[in-house]
Amino acid sequence: MNAQDALDKIKELVSGGNLDDAKQFFEDHKDDLGDYADQAKGLLGGGADGIMDSVKNLFGK
Repeated sequence: MNAQDALDKIKELVSGGNLDDAKQFFEDHKDDLGDYADQAKGLLGGGADGIMDSVKNLFGK
């Protein structure tokens, strides 16, 4: 899996409210993420408010 595909999958899981699945996917594919790893961590961190801000930023809202 390439880095962009892995990041897109994490975004999809987070936006769908599947945070636990997104965290597990991150752990399973963090080596694939390369330069996107920090961006993915940002999507997964910050508690509920941080997640909602990340989702809003994903969709430009």
